[in-house]
Amino acid sequence: MVFRAVFLFAATLAAPAAAAEPAEELAAAETAGSQLLFDYDFDEALEHYARVSERYPEHPTGPYNLATTIWTRLAQRSNGMRGSSLRNDRFFSQQGRPDATPEEEAAFRGHLEEAYRRGRALLERDPGDVEALYYLGASEALESGWSVIVDGAWFRAARQIRRGVGRHRRVQELDPGFRDAYAVPGAYDYGIETLPRPLRWLAFLFGMRGDREAGLEAVRITADEGRRARWGALWTWALLMQREEREDEALAAIRRLNTRFPKNPDFVLDEVSILTALGDFEAARELAERVLERRGAGFGNYRLALPGLVEARLGEALLFAERWEEAEAVFSRGLAAGPNPEVRAILHFRRGNARDGAGKRGTALTDYGRVVRGDADQVLGEWAEELRRAPWPEAAPEGSRPARRAE
Repeated sequence: MVFRAVFLFAATLAAPAAAAEPAEELAAAETAGSQLLFDYDFDEALEHYARVSERYPEHPTGPYNLATTIWTRLAQRSNGMRGSSLRNDRFFSQQGRPDATPEEEAAFRGHLEEAYRRGRALLERDPGDVEALYYLGASEALESGWSVIVDGAWFRAARQIRRGVGRHRRVQELDPGFRDAYAVPGAYDYGIETLPRPLRWLAFLFGMRGDREAGLEAVRITADEGRRARWGALWTWALLMQREEREDEALAAIRRLNTRFPKNPDFVLDEVSILTALGDFEAARELAERVLERRGAGFGNYRLALPGLVEARLGEALLFAERWEEAEAVFSRGLAAGPNPEVRAILHFRRGNARDGAGKRGTALTDYGRVVRGDADQVLGEWAEELRRAPWPEAAPEGSRPARRAE
């Protein structure tokens, strides 16, 4: 298991007095690229990183970030960029996979191969080049994400992520102040330690060991102190805080991201989800309605929000506030938007909850049956089976509604 959120120069041979200027220029270019990437300005990000690649033809950052942009766009359009289901492992039980076009896969692999080539060339010149080691490790981590999420190649992904983690640990040894190199090993340590027990035992047999607290601390270091990978690490931190049910910390992180990247709809939808988990249903409702208004007005890149997902988040805020009829209407509207199978399963399950709450047991059972037969989300399917035997909310399965409610 590798979290989707996997993160984001060689010193030139110029005289020392002149070396700082190219390094500062490259850092500024990387910062500008991150703004485009996390604002979901994907076309502009691709153009920007192509220029960076040409401007610095020996440095891995250009091709690496071109591959990262392709990966992020693919994950975003396939429901990969949200953290609410991490609380109950639905993130890992959903059946859908990103559907890459042949052109996307060819471009992804071509850019990664170029990043590898440049990084290896720099290491041949200087085996202790920490930036070359960093980008090689980041490229291996990125490729491992593609292997497991797109290709379903778990063993290949395990080999790739272990190489990437090893390179980043080497960076830490050579330069403990290189804070970007902490997030990938941290996510790896956390992920291995929080696998279900049978998979954790299998990982142990293959020499893969984790550490939950050390992993969290490493991700936090990059989120707070990194430069290249700060925003990706902060996003990962927000996701992990949701999994840990440390919702207040998740909310603080996601609000930092919302402030920095206002054009990104997924950050604000995660804020809606976190507010709902905190039991602040009114604030969640108001924010979700604002998302709908912004999407309708063409604000930022809100058009990229997955069909039906905004309605799912708004409907949940209404559902948990026991506004059954309003919630049912919103979920129905989301279903009419043509959602993908995973979002459709959420909408049917939650509409069944709303119908149960309103005393419409017959139509609630129809929704639960669709979730079970659809087989898009294993956890939701199990919950729906339970609710076919007894109604919501009295028989709400554990984990299927917020644990607390705001005063």
